[in-house]
Parts: sequence; structure tokens; C-alpha cells
Amino acid sequence: MPKVVDHARRRRELAEAAWQAIVKFGLEGTTTRIIARESGYSAGALTHYFESKDEILLEALRLSHESFDKRIRETIGGKEGLDAFRAFCAELLPTSPIAVRETHLEICMWSRALVNDEVRSVQRSEAAQWRQFMEDLIEGAQRSGELVEMPPRTIAVVISAVIEGLSTYGLLYPDRFTKAELMDYFDKALSAFTTTGQAKEVQFR
Repeated sequence: MPKVVDHARRRRELAEAAWQAIVKFGLEGTTTRIIARESGYSAGALTHYFESKDEILLEALRLSHESFDKRIRETIGGKEGLDAFRAFCAELLPTSPIAVRETHLEICMWSRALVNDEVRSVQRSEAAQWRQFMEDLIEGAQRSGELVEMPPRTIAVVISAVIEGLSTYGLLYPDRFTKAELMDYFDKALSAFTTTGQAKEVQFR
């Protein structure tokens, strides 16, 4: 009897291997041969599921976004107002092994997005969805009186810039920026927008 292959699972495993390879070797150092080796499958299996390196890189990026989306919804579940907004932002910072992997892949893909229309389209589309989600959380915190009255987009843009800057520092200088320090700097930035002038202490898992 012929072996039944779960093609969706196989494709996911190859995308996971690409993600792992990028974290280990960087975007330029990741070749289809290395991805095949990391996955434990042959190069032929790789070409069967993906037509190009860019296609598998995009699948790895989508997998990372899916991972974040699932985690953030579980984290925010039951939270409201400023607590929900801070929980969302805290998950974006590289303060856990999975968040470090996600951030690493995202930053690596920035340079690709500058020269590849499809990668840029995926990043922009999904970033726009998260930005809207962030603005919705900001509006919730404003309704509860915890964030100052200011266009949610303004707060979202500034806080996003802070998160991206701190995330870059966290990856480049992990010995100088611990997860507690990253959150402390973030809280100082967030306090500029809270009505009390300070943010609550975050509890790490």
C-alpha cells in the first residue's frame, strides 16, 4: 500500500526548517541546500513543494506571523484597556525564545522586502492588520481613561517605532539589553501616553 503523505504538514516542516536556517545562518547564508539539510528531507522534496527560495522564505514569514497571531490572542484573552495593549506590545519585544526567533526572521526579511515586491506586499499587508489591531487596543485603553486622548494612529506609530528600535538593540546587543531592561525602556516610552504618567509592571512568563 503506498505511503500517505500529509502535504500540508510537509510544507510546514520545510518552512520551519527555512525559519531555523535563517536564524542560524542569516538570510544570505540560507540556501535551498541548507534548508533541505535542516529539514531532514532531500533537496528534491524542497523543489517539489516550492518553486523558488523566495517562495519558501515567504512561507516561513507567514508561519512566523501565524505563530505570533495565535500567541497574542491567547495572551490578550480576558484582558482589557491598557493591560491588553501592553500585553500585545510585550509579545512583540524579543523577551522570550519564540519572540527572539520571530523578531530575527522579521528583521532579516526587511532587506528582502526592499527589493522583492511579493515579500514587501506580505509584510505591508500583515503589518497593516496588526497596526489596526494595535489602534483598536489603544482606543479601548482611551475609553477606559488609561491612555491620553490623541489620534490612535499617532500613538501606534510612535510605540511601533520604539518597539522596533528596542527589538533591534535586543538582538544586536543581548548582553547589554536584558528582557527586563527592554521592558523598562518600553514602559518609560509608554508612560508618555498614559494618563497617570506611568505603566504597570509587566510579569514575565
